[in-house]
Amino acid sequence: MLAIRPVTYEVETSLSPKRVLRKLDGDLIEHRPTINILSQSKFMKNHRDDTIFYGYRTDAESFQIFHHTAKKRDGGSTGFYGKVEKTPNGSRIYGKFRKPIYAYVVGVIWTVLVLFLTLMLVALEEKTGAVCFAAIWLVGLFLMFWDNKKKFVRAYLDSFPPAVSKTDESDE
Repeated sequence: MLAIRPVTYEVETSLSPKRVLRKLDGDLIEHRPTINILSQSKFMKNHRDDTIFYGYRTDAESFQIFHHTAKKRDGGSTGFYGKVEKTPNGSRIYGKFRKPIYAYVVGVIWTVLVLFLTLMLVALEEKTGAVCFAAIWLVGLFLMFWDNKKKFVRAYLDSFPPAVSKTDESDE
């Protein structure tokens, strides 16, 4: 599935918000993905043989989670940008699955560049070249926004113990 539009997701857990954040701090390798390609490639090189979850907490209740597969270059992969809030039965983890901002910026630059070249070829009446550039644009967007990491991050979020409602306990 393509990850062009953000997808919302939420899960309820029996853990308190403090315990959820503590678990995230313990499970995640801290790394802040940036547009700096050298920083990203250095992190991927250091963890080349590891399948890991990485990310960081942006503030007291917000966090970002990404997944890295061993021996893959997956620096711009889909991540979960979420928050934790207290509920009567524990806490709620909610947020969006989306690509990092720099992936969208590169997608826009790619679109503008290829659109310019395609329109230039149409003006020169080179219809075959224009169709080829349109196909190259589609393939490029497909490769930039192909999503195969959401399932791993979603499985991690689903691994938190589920919340048990008060009415469920009274029935037993």
